[in-house]
Amino acid sequence: MSSEMIISSLSQVWHLIPIVIFIFVFKKFMDNKGKKYKININEEYEKKGLTLELRTIEKYEKLGYKIIYDETKDDKKEQGIDIICTKDEQTYLIKCNNNSKSKSIKAEDIKAFHKNALEYVKTNNLEEKNVKFRYVIHYEDALDKSARNILKDDSYNCKYVII
Repeated sequence: MSSEMIISSLSQVWHLIPIVIFIFVFKKFMDNKGKKYKININEEYEKKGLTLELRTIEKYEKLGYKIIYDETKDDKKEQGIDIICTKDEQTYLIKCNNNSKSKSIKAEDIKAFHKNALEYVKTNNLEEKNVKFRYVIHYEDALDKSARNILKDDSYNCKYVII
């Protein structure tokens, strides 16, 4: 009796199966197209001289932050910090990663930045409660699952920003 019920149920919904498959394939196609679009846009910005760092600076300036960024000064770069933004008592230490390969940013990259940022906070006598860390990328799929997990963990005080 139960096999007859299953067959009868399937006979009533068989026409929905191709629709579901079409929706699934269409979604995959659109996701892939979106990734390629974001990569192409990023390459266009780079050709025009607008690096990820410069676009990040522009974004935070529009939000009213004072930017501390000097291309000739390498001490921040050596510490893994690309940009420092301040507004009132809040300070952001920012690392820009322009890697466009899927899942190329690993947990080790985030941990290294976090370690360097904490060292910068201690070296410059900043209050940890007033400092936040940001990892800037140009598209989300560049993050590996392990990196996403770390960025979701509040104990690292580090979030990712897509620009």
